[in-house]
Order: sequence, then structure tokens, then C-alpha cells
Amino acid sequence: MKRTMILLFVLILWAVGSLNGEAKAATKVSFPYTPISTASLPWWIAKEARYYEKHGLDVDMIYVGASPVIIQAMLGGQAGVGAGGGPPLVTNVLQGGDIVQVATTIPYAIQSLIVRPEIKAPADLVGKKIGISRLGAIPHYTLQAVLKLYNVQGVNIVQTGTTTQAITSLSQGLVDGMITSAPFTFRLMKDGYRELVGPKDFKKAGVEFLINGLVARKSFAVKSREVVINMIKATMEGTRRMFVNEKQAKTVLAKYTRQADPDILDQTYRFALDVFVKDPTVTPNSIQPIVQQSAEFNLVDAKLANSTPLAAYYDNSYVDELKRSGWLAELWR
Repeated sequence: MKRTMILLFVLILWAVGSLNGEAKAATKVSFPYTPISTASLPWWIAKEARYYEKHGLDVDMIYVGASPVIIQAMLGGQAGVGAGGGPPLVTNVLQGGDIVQVATTIPYAIQSLIVRPEIKAPADLVGKKIGISRLGAIPHYTLQAVLKLYNVQGVNIVQTGTTTQAITSLSQGLVDGMITSAPFTFRLMKDGYRELVGPKDFKKAGVEFLINGLVARKSFAVKSREVVINMIKATMEGTRRMFVNEKQAKTVLAKYTRQADPDILDQTYRFALDVFVKDPTVTPNSIQPIVQQSAEFNLVDAKLANSTPLAAYYDNSYVDELKRSGWLAELWR
């Protein structure tokens, strides 16, 4: 009996030690992300399904209202990896910054220009006020792309902050339209607003750019390569879960976007299935249009942009490692 008690005591100590070891092994990661929309679904699912913990990460997801602020926070050392892509990445690299794209989740333009119902054509935008989150952020780039595509001038750009703030500004008549994405596009259209220009229009016109994915500080990634790889793993597991578990995906969407309408959630889920990629490799074709149009919009120095190789904006070595190991192929079996 005494031996049994001693053995049981040893086993308990071993179990507690193992649990403590696992807890200590989890690496704390601050993860700034944006937006509160479909684009963040894989990260939300990864959080809810505990995929971060599965890969040894203790992730603190921090919502930030605009992608340039994420880049600034990362450059300030507040995070080593974050959500992002698009113009802020290009601007950072051309200014000698330390940020590179390490994975992509959405390489297409998926935002829409939602306007008041009386605005029926792009020409009607002249003199109107259109809300974006922040100058230099992806919504700003999207609006500029719309104006260039339809050769519209004389539009007043208003920084409205978060999506919630933008919707409030629209409902109060402070702006005549806003740039946003699902599920808010579907919600606003159901409330009577009009989608003047959307993803289908961009696709038809050949407007393609990397809208979201994972970015990392090069200095951080060199020292914490495993963290970056595990963040990509958790992201891709969240993406796969979205494809194979419709119920959970909609539940997560409802929780984080605060949408309860089943029709809105269904439209948003179908939309997500169309835009997310299963291969997170960053392609030059998804970067090049951002560089070109950023120069055309005078957001960056055109001469410097033309002389900088596209490879300066991304590092596919992390995704390549997942491919060589067979992990990515096994995930999608």
C-alpha cells in the first residue's frame, strides 16, 4: 500500500511537471491584426479552435483599426509578426523598413465601395465625401483604384477610423459612401445602400493586389523563425477549418463581426470560400500592381519604386519550408 501511494505521488508530480513544461513551452506572441471582416476569419478560427496553442504559441490578438498602424507598431518593437500587406508594406520597404510579407491569405481586391442609393454611377461621385479608415491604408488604395478605373476626380476623402465609425458616419450623413468588405457590404446593401464598385468589377478590370496575409520584422524572423512558421501553420489550419466546417466558420463570424442575420452570414461565408487561397506563397504578380499604383498615386517615390526588385517585399522561405516538409500538402489531403 505504501509503495502504491509513493508511486501514485511520483506519477502526480510527473504529470504536474509535464503540464508546467508545456505551459512554459508556449511562446507569447503579440499579434496585431485588421480588419473586423471576412479577411480575419482564419485567425479568429485559429484562436477559437486553439490552433495557436497546438503549435506552441500563446497569441494575444490585438485589433488595430488600420494596417499602417500595425506596421508602425511592429517597427516600434511592439510585435514581431502581424496581419497585413498592400500599400503599407510597399511604403515600409521603400523607406528602408524591416517588414516583409511571409505569407498571403487573400491576393485579390475584395473590398467594395458602398454608397447612398441615389449615387447610381461612378460619375456621381464628383463632389461626394467617401470614408476610408486611414490615408495609406488598403481602403485608401482601393478607393484610389476605383477613381482611376472610372477616371473620376473631385472626390473628397474622409478618414473615418474603424468600420463601425465609418458606418456611423454613413448613417449620419457625414459621408456619402465608404470602402468596406464582407460581412458589412451585405449588411449595408440589405439596409438599402448600393454597392457601386465591388470585387467582381476589380477582377474584370484586372485589378489584383495582395490585400492580406502575414508580415514579419526581418530581424525578429531571423531570431524566431519557428514562431513565424508556427503562425503560418495556425493560419492555414484556420483556413482549412473554414473550408471543411461551415457551421463553426459561421459561428466564429457571428461572434467577431456581431452579425446575427443568417442570410448575411451565409453570403459572407460563401464569399470567404471564393477569396481565400490554400497556398500561402506570395507571388510577384500580387505585389507588382501595388508598387505600380502606389507610385502612380504619389504615395511612394516612383523612381525608387521602379528600381527596387519585387523580391525585396517578401520572403517565401517559411512557406517553402512547410512545402518541403510535406506539412502543407498533408493539411489539404
